[in-house]
Amino acid sequence: MLGRLLSIAERYPLRFAVAYGGAKTLAADELVQRYVERRDVVDRRRSAVFLLFGFMQVGFVQYQLYVNIFTRLFPTAATFAAAPLAVKCTDAAGMRNLFKQVGLDQLVYHPFCYFPVFYTCQEVIHSEIADPITLVRNALTAYAPNALDDLKALWKIFVPVSILQFSIMPMHLRVPFTATFGFVWCGVLSFMRGNARREVEFGQQTRN
Repeated sequence: MLGRLLSIAERYPLRFAVAYGGAKTLAADELVQRYVERRDVVDRRRSAVFLLFGFMQVGFVQYQLYVNIFTRLFPTAATFAAAPLAVKCTDAAGMRNLFKQVGLDQLVYHPFCYFPVFYTCQEVIHSEIADPITLVRNALTAYAPNALDDLKALWKIFVPVSILQFSIMPMHLRVPFTATFGFVWCGVLSFMRGNARREVEFGQQTRN
């Protein structure tokens, strides 16, 4: 079964990344709702936030970043990942590129893209606002007071995961690898922010 999945991931990397990202993110949220929060009825609108976020951000956007963009920025990344550990340890340029990728991922992509998109998905699902500029502004207003706590929680899991991802994974498995570890993270994010609803007039968050 695992071999068949890996074969599909290699033959259809983008489609596999999008499908896997959506399924994993939805499953993590539903597990939190059912078994951590012990809800009798799953909040389907909340599940829709996570499904949309999984397809769009975890699958499509991260594939573009980790495979297409990083391949152009770091042309030797795939070769470095495939090299034996002894060769990696003596490859100074490769090690520098590894930590540049980790830095871009954790200090640029996640603070300025990943979380803003997550909060925007929440706003799209939960609000009645049609104006996209207002949607994004409201999402960023909700994100701002949570940003440091969100990032600290993320870094505890994903700094080590990113180091492994960019040092040993072939390109077509970069997204499935991080998404697999992201199952735990999505549960954390669901528990922290899944019920978050913003009171626009006060710029505060409440809990459902």
